[in-house]
Amino acid sequence: MENENHESKIDVRIIVQGLDIAQLVSKAVNNICLERDYNIIVSSIIPTTELSIVKKVAAGADILLIGGYGHDETYNILFNELKTDFNHIGLFDYNNIIVEDESVDFDLAEKEILNSIIRSTLSYSLNLINIHTLENKLMKVTHNYNNLLDDYNKLIKENEVLSQENKELMEDIDDIKSDFSAFKLRYEDIYSKEILEIFSLEELWQELFRQDLDDSQRIVIATDKFRPENIIVGQNYIAAESKSKAVEWLNIVRTALIFVDDNSDDLKKELNEKTQEKAPEVREDYDDISSAFENFWD
Repeated sequence: MENENHESKIDVRIIVQGLDIAQLVSKAVNNICLERDYNIIVSSIIPTTELSIVKKVAAGADILLIGGYGHDETYNILFNELKTDFNHIGLFDYNNIIVEDESVDFDLAEKEILNSIIRSTLSYSLNLINIHTLENKLMKVTHNYNNLLDDYNKLIKENEVLSQENKELMEDIDDIKSDFSAFKLRYEDIYSKEILEIFSLEELWQELFRQDLDDSQRIVIATDKFRPENIIVGQNYIAAESKSKAVEWLNIVRTALIFVDDNSDDLKKELNEKTQEKAPEVREDYDDISSAFENFWD
């Protein structure tokens, strides 16, 4: 029987051990009318158990019937070689078609073929259910895989963005390290230098001289004009290398203040007299000195 492509029909192929059994099975199949009554076709009857031949002819069948005396060695070998997730293998049992004189009964052969196909068809239907279940699972797995693939592609793009940002950050870090190295080189001897201490000008003045500081601006002006080393005055604070240095400078400034305040009139008179005695060409210098002294604290 030729192997044809029959869509929407269950394809059955029967493997028997000899040509005589093959002829008997062929006649029985024609009498049963499987295609008309059951939508089943027997596309091939294979009169050999040679494995290499059987594999070629049986490939793609929905149901394979293997002829044998029960589940004998031949049946088991062929079953193990031919069974897949997409077919079903049934037994065409010779024991059910042989009568007492060990001849083959044609009517029993028809009945056994039909029963074998029915049993296998029912099993095949169950197998189809399992296949559909597997297909549904495969669809879900495929869907999940596609989702994971999309997520993976997104992660790849995000990774590229993060890699670029990381590269830029590394460049920034290199710049910061370079700046830090330059800063460190510039100030590496900072611990060997004396750091200025800051004191409240009013509190230190009160502590030293037991009097309030009336005009802190005069101390600022004096400090700015004479620029003593490592002495800074401003914002009602004095900064110095130590408290003793700050005290030393305040003593100098206070002495100058007392001297200037107590002798300002005599100094002005003396300067004026000296200015009159000098030649006109030098008088301008004394005028500048007088003016500068008078405005020293302004």
